[in-house]
Amino acid sequence: MNGFSDPGWLALFLFFPLLLWLRFFWKKRGGRLPFPVGIWGGTGYVPPFSLKKTVLLLSEFPFWLGTALLIAALAGPESTQREEVYLSRGIDIMVVLDESSSMAAEDFPPMNRFDTARAMIRRFIAGRSGDSIGLVSFGSEAVLRSPPTDDYQWLSERLDEMRIGELGDDTAVGMGLAVAALHLADSSAPEKVILLLTDGDDNAGEIRPETAALMASEKGIRIYTVGVGSDGEVPITLTNPETGTLTRGTIVTRFDEEKLRRLAELTGGGYWRAGSPVALETVLRAVDSLESVERRVSVRVSSRPLHRIFVIIGGALVLLHFLIRKGLLKEMP
Repeated sequence: MNGFSDPGWLALFLFFPLLLWLRFFWKKRGGRLPFPVGIWGGTGYVPPFSLKKTVLLLSEFPFWLGTALLIAALAGPESTQREEVYLSRGIDIMVVLDESSSMAAEDFPPMNRFDTARAMIRRFIAGRSGDSIGLVSFGSEAVLRSPPTDDYQWLSERLDEMRIGELGDDTAVGMGLAVAALHLADSSAPEKVILLLTDGDDNAGEIRPETAALMASEKGIRIYTVGVGSDGEVPITLTNPETGTLTRGTIVTRFDEEKLRRLAELTGGGYWRAGSPVALETVLRAVDSLESVERRVSVRVSSRPLHRIFVIIGGALVLLHFLIRKGLLKEMP
C-alpha cells in the first residue's frame, strides 16, 4: 500500500491551473504590442513550421512534471506494508490421500476421483491461514509427501507431483493413517487432525486401520474420513506410468462405510460420504469450519520512504527543461 506521510503539501496542486494559465494564456505576459506596426495587406501571416518552437513547447512538459514530483516529495511519499504475525499456533493437519488405481474411476466428470480430490484439497489449503498442513499418500504402501508446513505453495507443488498407481494398485489405509499419526505425534499444536480421503477398503499393509486410529487417539489426534466416489460400475482410464499406455474399461467399486465411520468415531472425528464433486467440496468446507482455533494476531506495519526517488526524478526533469532552453535553444534570460 502506498501513501503520503504529510499529505497537506498536496494542496499546492490546487495552484497548478492558475500557474498554467499564467504561463500560457495570460495576455499581459511579456512585451506584447497593443497595435500592429505594419500595413495590412489583405491576408493574414501564417508562420512556417519551426523546429525550434516545437522543441520549446515540448520542453515545458519535463518542467511541469518535475515540479509536480517535487511537490509530491514534500508530501512524504512512502510504501507501507502490513504483515500479520500470529502470536499463537494454529492447528496441525495431515491430509492422507488415496492414490491407488481405483482413484482413476471417472464418476466425477469431467475429472476422475483423484484429480477431483486434489482440486478440492487445493481449495481446502487455500482456505486455511496460519495452520501447518502436511501430506501423505498411499497405494500398496504409504509415503510422506510433506511434513506439516505453512508454506502452502510448496505443499501444493508436492500435491501436483502425485500420480495414480505409482505406489501400487492396492489400498493400504492403515499404513497411510499410521504415517500421518507418526508425524503428528510430537506436535505441540493445540489441535491435531488427520483428513483421510479414500475410495476403497483396506487390503494391504502391515498396520490395520483400527490400530492406526487407536495410535492417533492416544496422541490426541482426530481423524476425519471421507469416502470418495460412488458404488457400482463406473468407467475408468488407467495410464501405465512406465509406457504411458492408456487402458479404458469399467470397474466395480465399493467401500466399507461402517469401517470409515468407526475410524472417525475412535478419535472423536467424523465421517462423510462424497459421491460427487459438490458433495466433496461441501465435506471439506465442513471440516474447515469444524477445525479452527482462536488465534492471537499482531499486525506489523512497516513504511519505506520514497521521497528521494521523487526528488531525483523531479529535479532531473526540471534540470532537463533548463538545459534544453538555455543550452540547446540558447534562450536569453
